[in-house]
Amino acid sequence: MTGLNRTIFKAGALVALGMTMAGAAAAAPQHGVTAATPTQDAVGSKLQLVQQQQRDQTLRGFFDRLNLRRSGRGASGTADIGNTGLSAGDAALTQALSVWLSANYNNAENDFPGIAYDADTYGVSLGLDYTVSNTVNVGAFVSYSNTDTTTPFNGGGSDTDSFTVGPYISVALTDIVSVDASVGYTFSKIDNRRVAGGLLITGEQDASTWFGAVNLSATKWLDNNIGLTGRVGYSYSTSTNDAYIDSTATPVAETESDLGQLQVAGRVSYYTESVMPYIGLTYVHDVERERIIAAPLPSDDRDEFILNAGLSFFGTGAVSGGLDLSYNFNRDDTDGFGVGANLSFKF
Repeated sequence: MTGLNRTIFKAGALVALGMTMAGAAAAAPQHGVTAATPTQDAVGSKLQLVQQQQRDQTLRGFFDRLNLRRSGRGASGTADIGNTGLSAGDAALTQALSVWLSANYNNAENDFPGIAYDADTYGVSLGLDYTVSNTVNVGAFVSYSNTDTTTPFNGGGSDTDSFTVGPYISVALTDIVSVDASVGYTFSKIDNRRVAGGLLITGEQDASTWFGAVNLSATKWLDNNIGLTGRVGYSYSTSTNDAYIDSTATPVAETESDLGQLQVAGRVSYYTESVMPYIGLTYVHDVERERIIAAPLPSDDRDEFILNAGLSFFGTGAVSGGLDLSYNFNRDDTDGFGVGANLSFKF
C-alpha cells in the first residue's frame, strides 16, 4: 500500500484509468547500460511516458463525449444530442445504465543508439457506466493488454501481459464546466529475454502500477453545430518492477519509477445527424519524473504533443460506437501512434 499512499499524496485527487504497457529489451553497453541490464532499466522511463498516456486516453474520449452531450442538451441546433447515443457509454444520459467495450493498438519507437526499441501494444477494456443524475456519472472498468517490445541490441526484448481495474466519476458543475477523476491499479507479468554469447537468457518478472488523474473541462456548443472543448488536467503514476533471478542465476534488482504530468488540451467537434467528427491537440509536460535505474538516459526532454482525430457514430438505437486515431510527437528520439475503436450498449 505504500505506492498507493504515495499516489494519493502526490496527485492530490482521484486518478485515471486504462491500459498499461510494461516493456523490456536488453540494451547495449553505451551510456552505462551493460549487456546484462534488463530493458526496463535502460528504456523504462521512455516507455512509462507511453504507458501513462495510454491509461489517460482510455477514458478521455468517454469524458469528452459525455461533456459534449451534456452541454448540447440546451444548445441551439444541437438539441438532438440529448436524445441520441454517443459512443463509449455516454448515452447513459437517457438510459441509466450502459456497457461499453473498447479495443486499441499502440506503437511506440525510440531510435537513440543504446536504448533503441520498438513496442507494440494490443488492448481491450470493458466498462460499466451508471447515471446517478443529470450531472453525475459513475463507472468502473477492467482492461487487458499485451505488449511486445524488441530491441536491436543483443536480441533483447520482452512480452508483457497486464490487467487493469479501477473506478471513475464525472460531475457537471454547470452546463459548460465538468470535472472528472479516476483511480486504477495495473498488475503485469513480464517475460524478459536477451542473447549473450549465443545463449538465450530469460527471466520472469512481476510489476505493478498505481495511477490516476483529475481533469477540469469546459465545453461550449455554437449555433452552427460546432462544439469547442478545453481541458486542463494532472495525472500521476507510480510503478514497481520486482526483483527476479534470470535463467543464468543472475539476480536482477527491483526498480521503481514515478511520473506526474500536466495536460492542456483543446478539441473541435462538428455535430451532424448521425456522425460527429472531431480533431484535438494535447500539450503534455512532465512536472515530476523520477526513476531509479542503473544507467543515465540520453535525454531529459519533458514536453510532448498528442494529435487526435476521429468519428463518433450514433443514432436513436441502443448501440453506438466510434473510431479514434492518435499521433505522439515532439519528444527527442521517441514517437508513437495509436488506433482505437469502441462500442456502447445502453439499457
